[in-house]
Amino acid sequence: PGSPRSIDDVLEHAYSSPTSRSRWRFYVMFFALGLANSGDSAEMGCTGTLMASSRFQHDILQGGLDTEADFARRGAAIAGAHLAGMLISGLLSGVLADVWGRRSTLLLGLACNSLVGVASAMARTATELFILRFACGLGLGLVISGVVTLSAEISPPSKRGRFMSIVASCYTLGYFYISFWIFC
Repeated sequence: PGSPRSIDDVLEHAYSSPTSRSRWRFYVMFFALGLANSGDSAEMGCTGTLMASSRFQHDILQGGLDTEADFARRGAAIAGAHLAGMLISGLLSGVLADVWGRRSTLLLGLACNSLVGVASAMARTATELFILRFACGLGLGLVISGVVTLSAEISPPSKRGRFMSIVASCYTLGYFYISFWIFC
């Protein structure tokens, strides 16, 4: 038997394998990670778009309030709720990924975002939306930290910077997607 190989050696060998099928597996994995990352930013971009809607401002933010200060506080609370959730889950995601595994943690974050995203669309009050946006932030923190970590761990060393940059730049694609649909 040969000498033990590191995981980096295995990844490098798999990527540089003469069969194109092996290389395509890497492309599919990184496409999926990039898609997850862009989905998160698209979801966050929707919040900004929603906050600018006059119908949303009337139906959810005003909700019987007469003062501008209360209106502004509700808007700020909803806008910041997902960031607070991201902070908490971002700090905990490394521990959770070490215990449950990176893939499981990432899938939990994606499932949370999907379910909470649908529930957010049905929110009728600012309080409901605040709670759901916070829950969404918990999922966002798991996904964002998961895609970056996984892209580093499964990249062949000679292509690690390239693959990590591609996955990270997909975050911007989500915002482009939302902007495209707003202006069309």
